Amino acid sequence: MISSAYTFYTFHSRMLNLLTTIHHRLGEVQARHLQAPAPGLSKAYRVSVVQAMLALEGSVLDPLPVAELVSRPLAGSDQAALEVVNTHRALELLPVLDPHAVDDLRRVHGVLMHGLALDAGQFRTGPMDVLYGDPAPLRQAPADDLPVQVAELLHIVENDDTPPMIVSCMLHFALVYLRPFSAGNGRLARLWQRRVLMHHWPVFAYLPVEAFIRRTQPAYHAALEYADRQGDCGGFITYMLERIDEALAELLSMPDPARRGADRMTAFLQQPPGRWFRRKDYRARFPGIGTATASRDLCEAVAQGRLLREGTGRNARYMPAG
Repeated sequence: MISSAYTFYTFHSRMLNLLTTIHHRLGEVQARHLQAPAPGLSKAYRVSVVQAMLALEGSVLDPLPVAELVSRPLAGSDQAALEVVNTHRALELLPVLDPHAVDDLRRVHGVLMHGLALDAGQFRTGPMDVLYGDPAPLRQAPADDLPVQVAELLHIVENDDTPPMIVSCMLHFALVYLRPFSAGNGRLARLWQRRVLMHHWPVFAYLPVEAFIRRTQPAYHAALEYADRQGDCGGFITYMLERIDEALAELLSMPDPARRGADRMTAFLQQPPGRWFRRKDYRARFPGIGTATASRDLCEAVAQGRLLREGTGRNARYMPAG
């Protein structure tokens, strides 16, 4: 357990059960090569994440206009459209950011709130009222030592021995509790939890956890408020683990996308071996296919310029082109 005012939580047996289920599902995700979205579904997942993330902040845009803005960002758009464009750009930036670096946290906030807040990317310098839907503020969040507190929080996230799935949920609550910026703290907290989870499991680069939070939005805000009042975010961690479990369960209920050779090769090349490999290495990634099918996939990829080949027959070895 961690004892800071905004990082303390009581461990519950429900957390352990959820953690076990989630890790089992993540193992299945890896076995089915679902760490990246199936070809053609990347945009659909991105639209779902952006639309749900902003709906939690009161956006009324439907998925269709969000999809249009994700495809063709518009300069000089209104606030609702700018929120979509900024969130999409922040998600695109996320993979290159260090989840434990304060400067990268500020950088992504600058992108997220560009044109929406005058101090985007800068820690606030004055106090802020803390509300969770009730018109009356619960408390006032001071601005004292915010850079130090955020740096300490990210240090905890990087070095704590607790399972990172739980630590990421604690981080989510702590950023909402601290409210280090003058605006956009909720979406930043969800975004940065995603970045921490991506550090350990690539599937979280696209898994639309926010869509499952959106389905239970009153419970989300209630869990945050209760954790704030109690000084114990254990209940909120449990809530978030439930949403992550639901998102993974839905992903695994979908048909296996790697049915065609081109799709299998795309999935394979998203996490290439990093060295010369042979047909047996390719088959190890797709144990359901036979030798002839694997040979055909590899030959097609060579013909398309996706792979380089040395040798012939069973002695052939391959390397991703470029």
